[in-house]
Amino acid sequence: MNITDNEIIELFFNVARMNRYIPSRDTEGDNLRPFMGQYRCLFFLEDKHEISQREMADALQIRPPSLSELLSKLEEKGYVQRVPSKKDRRSLMVSLTAEGIEEVKKSRKKQKKVHSDMLASLTDDEKRTFYALLNKINNHSARGEEH
Repeated sequence: MNITDNEIIELFFNVARMNRYIPSRDTEGDNLRPFMGQYRCLFFLEDKHEISQREMADALQIRPPSLSELLSKLEEKGYVQRVPSKKDRRSLMVSLTAEGIEEVKKSRKKQKKVHSDMLASLTDDEKRTFYALLNKINNHSARGEEH
């Protein structure tokens, strides 16, 4: 079987795309669930707890106006709050609300199940091999090496 590099990469991206939209699927009849960009913000805040809007934009490499729009949508859903910084009243501090924390917990649980389902057809040895190969590609790409 002769497989081209292009075929491998296309298949890889097909699998990646499958995972990309899973958290925002309406599986419980809740049409207010966040989309992927919003999940990225929620998951980031889960780790950081509270951060200035400017620092968040820099860390996520999102233009400040785009982040502001994302955060407004998350605020409307009750998932995040923005309050003036105690150190600099001109700066807004962003954090998850109790509802946002619950949404992240539900999403992480679903994400874990989806990931398990995606890899269910692989044996433990195949998973280890797959992991090793992805690490090798990742490390090679990170160093900017050429073949």
